[in-house]
Amino acid sequence: MRLFSEIEKGIERGFRNFAERVFGAAQSGDLRLLHRAILDEIEAKVPDASSGKRVFPCSLLTITLISADAERRALYAAAFGNDGRLAGDVRKALEGAGCELPRGFSVEVKTAELGDRAFEISCGTAVPAAVTPASLVVVKGKAESDLFSISKPRTNIGRLAELTDRQSRVVRRNDVVFLEGGDEANATVSRQHAHIQLAAGVYRIADDGSEFGTRIFRDGRSIDVPAGNRGEKLCPGDEIQLGRACLRFRQ
Repeated sequence: MRLFSEIEKGIERGFRNFAERVFGAAQSGDLRLLHRAILDEIEAKVPDASSGKRVFPCSLLTITLISADAERRALYAAAFGNDGRLAGDVRKALEGAGCELPRGFSVEVKTAELGDRAFEISCGTAVPAAVTPASLVVVKGKAESDLFSISKPRTNIGRLAELTDRQSRVVRRNDVVFLEGGDEANATVSRQHAHIQLAAGVYRIADDGSEFGTRIFRDGRSIDVPAGNRGEKLCPGDEIQLGRACLRFRQ
């Protein structure tokens, strides 16, 4: 993985920890080799930087994992398809290597019974997904509005409408704004707390290094939201805890 040398250790460490925790040491070795081989082959599809900029050549990358054994196919689906794990690693690797992704870029992971190899990768053109309108309802805390519609590729959430640097230059604008000094819950919302990304019709929330963290409450359980662009997929009815403030996701 020459192209991914700066980030491959983090990606592989994350996948190794996941595979060993979920599938055990006996299965994780083979899964890690397959994971590595897939990213190696994707590397070969990235054009060189002779033009000064790397742009991935297709907007839809389809990864087909092949096995005649039904249990093996189920293992592949659980290891690589669950909640976009492999898709997230592919995107992270390409972005980390400085490769620009086309508008609407998406990764599809599926399984098949027949094929000459353990996996196949094909390039195509993504069909824009229909986006169901979504909104955020303020459950706890004081914000500029009680209801925010979200439809942009990125929606920033935080305290204060604008953040500036020492030269008074605007470095971030929040779309969902909790009021400075609004109440005790607002004090636990960082100025650049989190953001929601919309890609291929899917909304994902990621923490932006907030002091008090971001969590999702869904079906009676709490899910910690990681920092970074991958974040956590949102589902209708999710309650998003921003420190002690709270928003409800509707779609």
